[in-house]
Amino acid sequence: MLTFLRNAAGFYPEREDARESFADRAWSQGVFWVHRALYRRMADPAAFAAAVEAHAAQVPDVPLAELVPELRYRLRRAPLSDDLLAQCFGMCSVALGAAPPPRVLGAARALMLGGVVELAERDERRNALALAAAAMALHGTPVHLLAASAPRAEALAQAIEAPFATLGFRVTRVTQGGGAGERQDGCSRLVLCGTLRDIGLDYLRDRIALGGRPRAVLGTLDRLSGDAAAGRKLLLLGMQCALVEDAEEVMLDDSRAPLTVATEADQPGERLVFEQALELARALRERDDFSIGPQRTRLTAQASQRIARLTQALGGAWALRERREELIALALDALHVVRRDRDYEVVRGRVVFPPRPVEQDAEPDPADELLRKLVEVKEGCRLTGRRVVLAQVTVPRVLGRYLHLAGVCTDARRLDGEFWRLYRLKTVRASPPPGPIGWDARLFATAPGKRDALLEEIRKHAALGSVVVAARSPVEARAISDACVQAGIDAELVRGAGDAAEQQSVAHLERRGTVLVTTYPAERMVARSIEAAFPLHLIVAELHDAERHLAQIARAYAATSCAVLLSLEDVALKARLGERAVAASARVAGARGEVPVYHARRCVLRALRNAERATALARQDALSMERNLDDLLAFSGRRE
Repeated sequence: MLTFLRNAAGFYPEREDARESFADRAWSQGVFWVHRALYRRMADPAAFAAAVEAHAAQVPDVPLAELVPELRYRLRRAPLSDDLLAQCFGMCSVALGAAPPPRVLGAARALMLGGVVELAERDERRNALALAAAAMALHGTPVHLLAASAPRAEALAQAIEAPFATLGFRVTRVTQGGGAGERQDGCSRLVLCGTLRDIGLDYLRDRIALGGRPRAVLGTLDRLSGDAAAGRKLLLLGMQCALVEDAEEVMLDDSRAPLTVATEADQPGERLVFEQALELARALRERDDFSIGPQRTRLTAQASQRIARLTQALGGAWALRERREELIALALDALHVVRRDRDYEVVRGRVVFPPRPVEQDAEPDPADELLRKLVEVKEGCRLTGRRVVLAQVTVPRVLGRYLHLAGVCTDARRLDGEFWRLYRLKTVRASPPPGPIGWDARLFATAPGKRDALLEEIRKHAALGSVVVAARSPVEARAISDACVQAGIDAELVRGAGDAAEQQSVAHLERRGTVLVTTYPAERMVARSIEAAFPLHLIVAELHDAERHLAQIARAYAATSCAVLLSLEDVALKARLGERAVAASARVAGARGEVPVYHARRCVLRALRNAERATALARQDALSMERNLDDLLAFSGRRE
């Protein structure tokens, strides 16, 4: 069925980027619809499971590592058949210590064919990944196990480490915190486990070291000739096989932000200019010299003349009136408007601002960059230099370069078309989909009304158990946390750092009355047991990008109930609903200030569906823009 003899075909194996013609796209679309209609559900794997059990019973009572060379020889002599695959899975079942269920074996076989497999239980998904990864390792193909977060990658590595050690394979964890020498030693192993961002950045660094696209013949000649450039150590062994856990999160949700390797170029004298701007701003008095408005800070005529006299001898950036007044106005914002722990944080000596909302334009405002640097100087932090991008690639493109790509997810309903468009991967259902997450919707006319109802909801459910409040942006999460403190509610804020303090905060959910405020996607750092002494109520206080995100958060925290509280004044809701729907909902709300329950659920569901379609189109547009840019740079060079 499959042949994996591409291992020795090149210096750095990977799939070539190919542009499809109109006829190819039309044909592939027809193939997708046929598969969706006839082969969406996996066939009964009972016969294959019986063959695996029979081979497992025939495994000799000797160390399994001694049997690997003989099996690898047979795997490389012939294409991978069901019988050979049953032998691989039989040996892996002995290493696991128990025979996996038939649907797990069928899912593992589907992973070997390539595609996305739906399995409801996380333990079953990890067993299927372990079986497929072990089969690849038995063949001698390096495999990358990709997880949605570092804690999940660590948990996946721990789950498969013991059985893989029995087979004689070492599971290596890839983290960006380790040194280059440690990663080079670890990445020489057959099985790597890490996040897509960690392994993807190592791939881009290899592309930089190779000077662009790997060339098999040129790389081999350089090695034979003893070229020093070819003798440099690479971090990876190529892009041969990737098995993705939580494919909907890694391959879809994380695909909008490209993988980028950049460096900072220092500009001499830049910090001195910002220090001068802050000193001049501290010398000004509010009302007499400046006024802080809702949009921008304005200088008075008296302040303009005073600044002109003070900066006359400085020259340089202070020579132009518009330039110096803009710097002083931004310095006043840095001193009097932007506040620490509300608008930004200082983490390990670096100023961290919240990410830009999705609704805003992708191009950053130059004034925001100047304000960031002024804040860094005010806090005494290292000044961020001008970023020079060395290499950049989108997630769909880097995943598409694997010779073999497959993944598992909980539920791929309404996602199978996007998996096919972005990656040409078919989806197969190996187990019944999980039950729907029930949620109630409440929609308010104003933001203060929503905030009062949110606090009332927290008090009500905190008396019965624990409460998790989920926001979309760090700014909203901080605002909710501050409102809880002002109302006398002890709420802990979780941003997704995954450190010991946040793990302890999640552990406190086992206590009655605990309130946790979290941001998306911080739930990826959570591994909470479903067995709890008290019920947990989930409150979604901001519109997310898809309805499945509500289910992901509820499953991560093992929530027993869920409610969505939104306001017609929320920017994201207005953008997804439209002005007419918002105006109609405001009229329905009336004097009570709350939309009726049946109308609120319909509006929230419509907004979630519109947000899901918009993010799917954004992923398609990002990939199309990258391909168009490659065409424009065909003669001048590539971005990676």
